[in-house]
Amino acid sequence: MKYLIVFLLSIGQAYAAFSELFGPSAASIAVGNQPLKNSASNNYSSPALLGYAEKTQFSFDIFYVDTDFKSINNVVTKNETTTVNTFERGDVEVNSTPTTMVAVHLSTPLFAPTGPKFNFSLIAPVDRIMEADTGDPYQPSYVMYRNRFIRPAIIITGAQSFGDWSYAAGVHSGFQSNGETYFVTRSESEDEPSTGKVSFNAKPTVAAILSVSKKTGDDLTFFTFQQEMKSHLENRATGETAIGGNASFQFDLDVASLLYYDPMTLRLGHQFHFSQSSLYVSGEYQQWENYKASTLKIKKRGGNIAGSNNFEKLKLKDIFIPKIGYEHKVNEKWSVKAGYFYRESPLSTRNLKNAGNSIDVDKHVASVGAAHLFKIYEKDVTLDFAYQLHLLSSMRIKKTPGLEGNQTPDTTSAEKIGSPGYEVGGRIHILTAGLSWMY
Repeated sequence: MKYLIVFLLSIGQAYAAFSELFGPSAASIAVGNQPLKNSASNNYSSPALLGYAEKTQFSFDIFYVDTDFKSINNVVTKNETTTVNTFERGDVEVNSTPTTMVAVHLSTPLFAPTGPKFNFSLIAPVDRIMEADTGDPYQPSYVMYRNRFIRPAIIITGAQSFGDWSYAAGVHSGFQSNGETYFVTRSESEDEPSTGKVSFNAKPTVAAILSVSKKTGDDLTFFTFQQEMKSHLENRATGETAIGGNASFQFDLDVASLLYYDPMTLRLGHQFHFSQSSLYVSGEYQQWENYKASTLKIKKRGGNIAGSNNFEKLKLKDIFIPKIGYEHKVNEKWSVKAGYFYRESPLSTRNLKNAGNSIDVDKHVASVGAAHLFKIYEKDVTLDFAYQLHLLSSMRIKKTPGLEGNQTPDTTSAEKIGSPGYEVGGRIHILTAGLSWMY
């Protein structure tokens, strides 16, 4: 009862932004999640490129994301570590409901066409403000994708060009939350009801974005620094549970979770622009040393309830993501695009044989797209379509013997969650369409 109460106090898991996983717009997705020569969505990947524009740019994009991970069947789903003397085998649901997201990007000169640019981006779910779920810390879960991106993200920057050079600075947003919960619980055999109260607050937090770019003829080179963002939730849980007569079982706990996590990112790229085509190349360095698993941390402050233990010791590493994209202008109204990048996982897959089931593997990502150009009231308008496929590496995981805490009781249930093992891998499908214009 006490642990159930505590788990209901908080929600959250370490999630990152939608754009980091898939891209900020249909046009960007089509060339491997990279910035373009002219696009308001560059505010995510390289806001300095917006400093060269002399017109207002706007884009609206909609995304449909569907996961197709390999099924995990007939494995241990409950044991003495995660329940009170319960042992069960069954199937694990690893695919979440398909998600629809929208993105709005705006870049506009403030005082004059060559003056400073104000840039704004909003990426958010369509049918809800946000979604987060701690999940079971021991159940197999593709932690980088299970509701990871279903949250609003706001990016605000300013950009200004000086000849061939352009500079930008701004912030991307997150939030912190803390509060207090108090419960008095009683069994159904008692006359008095259970009571409780909850209080919490949420406040915004921001991290820096810095960007610089340089023109060399028609070509462009850019560099972007994106500061690490961590959004925490903390809650103090106190209360007591009646135990017959006038006795009670008291608890006083701190409950904490890392809601969202965006890694520190360094992004360097170059754009080659020709008469009828463009070639985009870039690389991202991401620092993941402060990432934490989806475990809800329970720390004892007093009372009779023990705190939690982190049996899953994640092995983290920084990663480099190479990207390439190509765009060809077929005629005055149509252009086609293609892109590719390879993303190594920041989590060690070999760690899955031990306690915990935070799944993430290396993946190849390919995309194709098409753009239709036309005019409305003499203004340039572009309609983009793109499809992106994430192909995750396949691997067989075999769990080591014993429970998560290395206990070895003489029972048949002395097996870790996920035992005897399972296969990881699968695909992610993204369909997107976007409308952008300049005026």
